[in-house]
Amino acid sequence: MDKVDVRFPQQSKPAANLPKNAQERAVALIELMGRLTALLEREAAAVRARRPAKELAQIVRDKQPMTLVYEEISRLLRVDREGLMALPAEMKTALKEATGKLYAATADNAEALRIGGEAQKVMVDTVVTVITRQQKAPATAYAAHMGGGRGYSPPPSGPRTSAALNTRL
Repeated sequence: MDKVDVRFPQQSKPAANLPKNAQERAVALIELMGRLTALLEREAAAVRARRPAKELAQIVRDKQPMTLVYEEISRLLRVDREGLMALPAEMKTALKEATGKLYAATADNAEALRIGGEAQKVMVDTVVTVITRQQKAPATAYAAHMGGGRGYSPPPSGPRTSAALNTRL
């Protein structure tokens, strides 16, 4: 529970500006699903084009509030059974089409993110393998052909052993 300082009166927060009836909710939901579909398609294209992480992070920041509003409006519309049944047939058709497009964009987006994650894992595994191989390589000051195989081996330190890698994706 939030603590309120009663010594200093504060203005109440305005109520969320959500649609009031089923007709308004349906119109808002159709428009929101169109915007969310376009954003998901943009994110999938950005992942496939290997755009910078900053650009992808901005898309995610844009997507989060849209999904929260989508969940709330769709919940309000589902709860209002009478209002949902009273919607005109063309509105119901538009809702079904927008839902189909959103589901298709969501599936495409999930596939692009899965493939992008797998590609990133392959790249990280390759770098880890190369670093590990370099750390295990002998580092003698004298080669085996220059003195019968006995040589000076420096203690492990420096750039070979100081390599660190974040393997989290």
